[in-house]
Amino acid sequence: MHKPREKVFWFAIVSRITVLILQFMFNLVCPDHHADAFRSPINNSERVSLYDNIIIFFLGGLTRWDGEYFIHIAKYGYTYENTLAFYPLYPMLIRIIAIFVRKIIFILNTHSSIIIAAILINTICFVKSTIIFYDLSKIILKKTNLAYKAAILYCINPATIFFSAIYSESLFAYLTYYSMLGSIKFDPYVSFPIGLSILTRSNGMLNIGFPIYFGLKELCHKYLTKYANFSLKTISQFLFKKTTLKSGILMCNTIIISIVPFILLQIYNYITFCIPHSNQIFIPKHIDNHSRMNNLILAGSNNIEWCHTKVPIAYSYIQQKYWNIGFFNYYEIKQIPNFILAFPILSIMVVCIKEYFLEHRKYFCTLGFIQIADNKELVKTKKYPIEMLVFIIHGLFLTIFCILFMHIQVSTRLISSASPLIYWYCALTMRSTLCNDDNVIHENEENIFSRWKIYFLIPKKYVLKDKLILFYFLGFTILGCFMFPNFLPWT
Repeated sequence: MHKPREKVFWFAIVSRITVLILQFMFNLVCPDHHADAFRSPINNSERVSLYDNIIIFFLGGLTRWDGEYFIHIAKYGYTYENTLAFYPLYPMLIRIIAIFVRKIIFILNTHSSIIIAAILINTICFVKSTIIFYDLSKIILKKTNLAYKAAILYCINPATIFFSAIYSESLFAYLTYYSMLGSIKFDPYVSFPIGLSILTRSNGMLNIGFPIYFGLKELCHKYLTKYANFSLKTISQFLFKKTTLKSGILMCNTIIISIVPFILLQIYNYITFCIPHSNQIFIPKHIDNHSRMNNLILAGSNNIEWCHTKVPIAYSYIQQKYWNIGFFNYYEIKQIPNFILAFPILSIMVVCIKEYFLEHRKYFCTLGFIQIADNKELVKTKKYPIEMLVFIIHGLFLTIFCILFMHIQVSTRLISSASPLIYWYCALTMRSTLCNDDNVIHENEENIFSRWKIYFLIPKKYVLKDKLILFYFLGFTILGCFMFPNFLPWT
């Protein structure tokens, strides 16, 4: 008999193999669309062997769209201004792993080594993120079967192609779920994965809120346990207690250590792009020629506008300049297809947040800082565990930001890699195909002894909601494996 955690582990591996096969098949049978997108300049002096061509033949479909930026940064660093929109941890890891790949498989060139390194990182991070997500779900949802269902859905999430392609989604999801789990367990070193998540994607900054929330909630509960009434005297007594001061210092340290990598990144960007120097002599000729042909701004140029702002942070300026990111900037008639692509995941998020609010209105309004005694029988009948509150607030912020500011189709992969709500909502909504006794069994008799068979493969009649959820997850998985490798617009 295979335990849920073990089945989740193996299904995560199977899902990655399946995505690799699908993207290869679709990339093989369909010609690539000539998209107006950034492409890293080709170094004609680089040797290309038969083995390099084989790597491109099988895995080339995973290098599309933003993958070109990550490959370029891993190869050459931040040479063009527009590359600063992509944070450095993922391409830096690719560059390091690619060195070892090339030493082991010395017949490969730099480009092929980078592709293999990126896919290795993604596969490992995805499998590890699945296991951590299962552990996190088990704590919050309190039932093994629900955690199991949520983790399986995560493996076939609507943005799953991006978790295998040369994108930072897998790494970010791993660091984010690790940060969430560490915050719940009051891990004193949780600032390190948070800091690394900030170096992976800009929305990693939100992860600082998790340890701060749980720390403040713990302090508030301790205060209410010791003191019956609010007063300035009792508050001052509590604040100057040794344990309170220690907790406060720990939270401050968490914030500082988490933010330091971001500050160092801004200093690096400023020194590289804003201080005049002669670094052009170190830029390969084909990189320089590509910048002239495509009107790209090189590091150290004189015409970099964001360098002269009061707070010289490149990210928001570059997002607005190159991708027109801004308040309601994406609301155009021609973008209706992209709004349709984003509608399912945003609808799920809105419904989940709304239903939680209606079930736990008092708890939501007090942010969980004040314990409210609910009838135990009533709590059992509620759909959502009360402990989901901080994830609801996090998901609410992401949803609002996606609707108001972002390229709307990007909502699918941003939410899929940053918020557990979509998986928890679907796991809680789908009719249970598992045994009600959570401690006895997590599958039917046929699947329980199979390492590979999972619950939605059980022959049964699904209700409409189950069909819609599976159709959305599996449909977007297959469609994404077709669209993305062929350079067609996708989420």
